[in-house]
Amino acid sequence: MVDIEGLGSTGLFSRKSKVHELTKDVHMLQYWSNICIFETDGGVLIYDIGFEFYGPQILEELRKITDKPVRYIIYGHGHADHAFGAQAIINEAAERAYPRPIIIAHRNLPLRFDRYRHMLAYHAHINSIQFEIPDNLPGFVQNYIYPDLTYDYSMQLQLGSRTFLLNHNMGETDDTTWMWAPETKIAAVSDLWVWSCPNVGNPFKVQRYEIEWAQGLEAIAGREPDFLLPGHGPPITGRKEIINACTTVARALRFLHDQVVHMLNQGKWQEEILHTFEWPDEFQKSPYLQSIYGHPYFIVKAILRRYHGWYDGNPSHLFPTRSTDIAKEIVGLLGDPKKLLDRARVLKEGGEQQLALHLVDLVVESGSGDQYEEALKLKIDLLNALAECEPSLIARNIFKTGARRVGKK
Repeated sequence: MVDIEGLGSTGLFSRKSKVHELTKDVHMLQYWSNICIFETDGGVLIYDIGFEFYGPQILEELRKITDKPVRYIIYGHGHADHAFGAQAIINEAAERAYPRPIIIAHRNLPLRFDRYRHMLAYHAHINSIQFEIPDNLPGFVQNYIYPDLTYDYSMQLQLGSRTFLLNHNMGETDDTTWMWAPETKIAAVSDLWVWSCPNVGNPFKVQRYEIEWAQGLEAIAGREPDFLLPGHGPPITGRKEIINACTTVARALRFLHDQVVHMLNQGKWQEEILHTFEWPDEFQKSPYLQSIYGHPYFIVKAILRRYHGWYDGNPSHLFPTRSTDIAKEIVGLLGDPKKLLDRARVLKEGGEQQLALHLVDLVVESGSGDQYEEALKLKIDLLNALAECEPSLIARNIFKTGARRVGKK
């Protein structure tokens, strides 16, 4: 299992790296995200190219391995930590009079770049929460190098004596490319493998694809690789281990999908499904499925979003009143908001921080006079307490960022 506890923005912007030599001509640079280098007698292919600010260090590490020109750069998918570090390689090619490397991606990737550029401020905002990025650092990328070639379903490349097969798969994104190198029996899979519970249902991001993710992992296992190069964390070696790893995660994704669909067909609404779905010990204890980034609750949310509308079964919620107005009515009826805060403290001491938060929010949202500042302080304490015991990086950073922003009110 990979431990990413406490990475936050520190890990995100770290320059620390580790070089894995898989064979004499295949290397993986392990940063926050991974960069895979395939050297052939016809030049170099790089799969995934990291953050923009990784570029110079990637080039430095590459030139410790080989002086051959980079002929191809493959974007495993279009997220900021996988498809933005190419500029240093391109600049070097011009300086050395090498051919400019050809960048290849799935045809959906340019559409992703277009959306990012259209909604740059929004993505900077949500990423600053998800990764706990300090205010003095950029929340999102602004420089885009679009692919030179795109493909639909699959594409075969020949570089020197080596073959590379690009395969489209939906999973964390709709533009994922995983690559099979048959001569070395290496699968480079970007974020189809992330050494944690799959990041399906990210609270901030667009739809992600649990069944297609499972299908991709099953297809990878079917190749019986000797090496699997993931998007994050160390490589996996050994055919038996790789097959077990891929099929375990695939089974877990199918289990949640089938369970949610079954409950929807029984007429159950979202709240009941979210509070009663099962996550068996086999998956909960698996080293491949630890909730250090993604979370099974997030996956269930994604499946519901995929198959279900937003109506939650309660007609009172069809055109809901503003939460602040509801809070004012409840606090007004109680007469003394201190009763809510006292009860919240009892719940907190009993380990029910989430329920305590709901009571505190009634006081905060009602703007109740003398108790307002006290309610804010208690909310900060509760959010920090939840963050302290939360293994998921995403959830933990939401709590921590929330506490920090409440403190600024």
